[in-house]
Amino acid sequence: MAKRFEFKQNDLKRGVPFAIIYLVSVFIFCYIKFDGILGVADAVNNIGSAKGAGLLIGLGVIGPFVILLAVIMPKISVELFDDKLLFLKGKRENKIMYFEDIAKIQINVDKLNQMDFFGKDGSVFIKIQPQHKPEILKEIIFEISKHVAFSKQTSNRNYFGQNIETSIYTRKV
Repeated sequence: MAKRFEFKQNDLKRGVPFAIIYLVSVFIFCYIKFDGILGVADAVNNIGSAKGAGLLIGLGVIGPFVILLAVIMPKISVELFDDKLLFLKGKRENKIMYFEDIAKIQINVDKLNQMDFFGKDGSVFIKIQPQHKPEILKEIIFEISKHVAFSKQTSNRNYFGQNIETSIYTRKV
């Protein structure tokens, strides 16, 4: 019986262009609607308070941005079988990695909350990075460890002023 993990994946290839297009579109809309930058400044000044302006901008600009960003990020499904892993991205793209082909798995090494799977040839097979559930990475490695014997090497890395544990799981020979 397969064990399944589902999560939204951070995808910079989608997120960064979307953010730029969205913010430029909002700027152009406000520029046209309020007749230029001075019109935008007058509209913000007419609100009356900085807190009110911040609240309106937060609700009107940043709120929809966060919601749309959550919608466009791809849903990833990782299924663990007795002999393989199945990675499903959306409904059409999938990759299969057999347990015997796993050479190494890294967590938090390249990026925060990212798991990298390496094949026997040393190349990266796939990278997964949950958007909201980083604890799922430890659950996935726990399940894989039931089928593959690993030696674990840990160290610490500084991300945004916090020490985060990095882990490298290397297949025992």
